[in-house]
Amino acid sequence: MVGVAHRREGHDGERARLQRVLVDDVRTLTYRTQHLAHAFAEHQAMHPTDLEAMVHVMQAEDGGDPLTAGGLAEALGLSTAATTSVVDRLERAGHVQRERAETDRRRVHLRITPSAMAVAGAFFGPLGRRTDAVMATFSQDELSAVHRFLLEFSAAMEDAEREHRSRASAAQGPSQT
Repeated sequence: MVGVAHRREGHDGERARLQRVLVDDVRTLTYRTQHLAHAFAEHQAMHPTDLEAMVHVMQAEDGGDPLTAGGLAEALGLSTAATTSVVDRLERAGHVQRERAETDRRRVHLRITPSAMAVAGAFFGPLGRRTDAVMATFSQDELSAVHRFLLEFSAAMEDAEREHRSRASAAQGPSQT
């Protein structure tokens, strides 16, 4: 029985080590992603928040559910006034456009412009080719496991952020206007 317990401890120790390594890997990936995003923002003379806004608009559009300014404000964690400033800057730069919804003309969707997609494609294209080459070395089952891990890890981080913001908001008490 001692041998089984020893093997189990070895297994648990290896799992704990692997979990630490994965957290470190995610942290490193996060930093590298931020550095590349900042390089793109600098290249385009954009504020990092403007780039984040563009990413949200692009992802929503790709998902078939374009963002409104209110949805973008929520995604960015900004006030609607601050988000309007972001959208105005992006629109002046030719990166986004406002488009009235066909089903409800009062609703305005944000869209990425073709020129913004071309600029982003030129900058991030080499990265896309590199990541495609990396993913080609993984089986479909491995990619599915990585996808599941990243989704669940991201959800855990989102929950932690939401909890932190909720505690911070409660600590500040009701706003006085």
